[in-house]
Amino acid sequence: MTHKDLNTTSADARVTLEIARATAQSLFLHAWDGSIRYASTEDDYDDACDDASIDQMDGAITQEVVPRSWEEPAPALALSLSEDEIAAAIEAGCDPWACSRDHRGRALRAEDPPPSLIVASFGISRIVEDHAQLEELFASGSVTRFTCGSQPFFDIFPQLMRPILDYWRDRLPREPKVRLDYLHLETREARRRNAINKGARVDAKIGSSLARGFAVLLATEQHVDLPDAVNALVARTPTWSGVTAEDVMEALRLTHSWTGQMAEAELLRRLPDPETLREFTPEQIDAAFTAPTTLQVVDRMCRIAERFSRPIPKITLEHLHGIDEVCTTLKRMLNDMRLWKRGALDWGDVASSAILYGPPGTGKTTLAKAFAGSAGIPLIQTSYSECQKGAHQGEMLAALDQAFVAARQSAPAVLFIDELDSFSARGSSSQSKEYLRGVVNGLLEQINYAADVSGLILLGATNHLTAVDPAVTRSGRFDLKVHIPYPGKAGLEAILRAKLEGRVAADVRLAPVVARLVGCSGADVEAVARDAMGRARLAERMVTAEDLEDAADQLVPRQSDAFLRRVAIHEAGHVIMIVHLGLHLPSRVSLTAQGGQVDHVSTPSLTSEQTLERLQILLAGRAAEISVLGAASSGAGGGEQSDLARATGLALAMERQWGLGESGLSWENMSAADLWRAPPELRDRVEAHLSKAEAAALECIEARKPTVLALADQLLEERELHTEDIAHVLRRCEGRNRAMSAP
Repeated sequence: MTHKDLNTTSADARVTLEIARATAQSLFLHAWDGSIRYASTEDDYDDACDDASIDQMDGAITQEVVPRSWEEPAPALALSLSEDEIAAAIEAGCDPWACSRDHRGRALRAEDPPPSLIVASFGISRIVEDHAQLEELFASGSVTRFTCGSQPFFDIFPQLMRPILDYWRDRLPREPKVRLDYLHLETREARRRNAINKGARVDAKIGSSLARGFAVLLATEQHVDLPDAVNALVARTPTWSGVTAEDVMEALRLTHSWTGQMAEAELLRRLPDPETLREFTPEQIDAAFTAPTTLQVVDRMCRIAERFSRPIPKITLEHLHGIDEVCTTLKRMLNDMRLWKRGALDWGDVASSAILYGPPGTGKTTLAKAFAGSAGIPLIQTSYSECQKGAHQGEMLAALDQAFVAARQSAPAVLFIDELDSFSARGSSSQSKEYLRGVVNGLLEQINYAADVSGLILLGATNHLTAVDPAVTRSGRFDLKVHIPYPGKAGLEAILRAKLEGRVAADVRLAPVVARLVGCSGADVEAVARDAMGRARLAERMVTAEDLEDAADQLVPRQSDAFLRRVAIHEAGHVIMIVHLGLHLPSRVSLTAQGGQVDHVSTPSLTSEQTLERLQILLAGRAAEISVLGAASSGAGGGEQSDLARATGLALAMERQWGLGESGLSWENMSAADLWRAPPELRDRVEAHLSKAEAAALECIEARKPTVLALADQLLEERELHTEDIAHVLRRCEGRNRAMSAP
């Protein structure tokens, strides 16, 4: 096995590495007693502290004063070993390139700074890439901003900056040497802890330093926005995203190598991946570096990473059924993500945010997991209720911030925020409006930061999209709005089949039970499947049709044929009225155990004529019941979302909100439930609108009763009809009518 040297790089990279190495080595001229302090002289320091090393041959700890590897490197043990012996040593956890014949194990002394500070010193050295940049850093009037993507490491920067900057300043060739002021803009967590916003006066501090001819180095987190006036002063913005493989390797060269060499190829092979390394904290680095050899340090880092790294979901979009159109949208996002990973697409061109909205149980959380699984990246989840556990606004904002920090540090990753509708509009008149305003503002701030993080996909979920503050849902924060409907009959069967795979008898037909489940969510179908499988397990056999029917009975009680026929006629009435008015055909009409539903997109802004047409559509179901069955049922008025409730609200809006009736132009926020307190003349106008609309609907249904019946029969048989199915029934009826009227 041969030794690979990281120094085989370009001339510019070598200069950068030399500066970083010299900077890190300078730390060893300072003693550590909880903070870095100067030793009186280098000789005094070397005489005062001994080195504790671990001998891998017998495990004994020896105390001796030895030179540093960069001061007087010893020949590597590997030079006296054969290839097979080198391989055997590495297999046993010993690094023969880092060991000399006389010294094995750690080279770090007890009084030396912690390894995490040594690692951080290499990250801080990213401030300068060559000697020209070092001089520019200390130039009078120069402002450099150094950003850090790792909050835990950013918090220890103040311990390191003074000795590092003093070391750099001492090596400047010119005189007199300009003073450099270091300003550390605290993290949001630190500011909350101390109840002090030290960043609020950063521009004043910079101005004061510049007025005295000093240079300024401002350290901030990577995603902190500075005032425009400050940004205008910044000449350069170097960045350290967090721990890198090079940082670890160079720190190991100082702490665990007696020779200045290591088995670098093997170490690089064993190190955690770059995304995982960036998540390491100073405490985790220090814990790993207590291992005796370079190889054991890296192996310990891998074990630590396994415990804290976020798992990638195993489910993918290919596992989902019944929502093909939704999956197609997410697959476009996924394709962009893959192109970005290959370097073929700028992150700014990636569709990186979406709100998943729809009724409960439609699989919004599962979709987020499946997207992360397909992308091969971790999923970080949070929700309004999860953040709000602390009750106090500051605690809630801190919990929200923690989720976003975790997502940024894990990027590429998916951050999924559930219950977005709880972040309700800030203009509400509730007693908690001030609390909600602060919470929503905090969420907006976090989303803005997240938008600048390459590799971070932001997904939100809500049952009620219109309840979310518009500033949250606008494009630029959440670009895509993806509706997740209840699955259709084909989707329900696919979900059921996938859930029962290998556990259902071969002769069992799923269609009958699926027909009963139309109108249910995917979660409902999975619950039926679990119930049926439980029944089969108890009987120690495969799932039967009876198991499925009995399980469905628990969720969807059986309804009489008369009830289902009435509902089918009711829904057919709505469809025929839509056809009569010349509007687009519904995308779907369904018959469920709870009732029926017609999916039809209507115009968001209505004229007076269009409003009256919509009233006719709403009352056409009731009209069909009267025309075909002789009387209406309570089905048109069952709740606030019923036909009668919506029609009443529409007629009321004509008169009191839209200025389309006879009540004038004054506006009043009155709902259908408030009609009882309206003046008698207003109630009379609303009733007149409803009566006129029902009369028009009855006239239409009477003229097309055979078509209503044909459509109702087809709906009874199929339980679900789509646009093409509806069109087929209409063509069939038209053909029959032409045949009957032909001479």
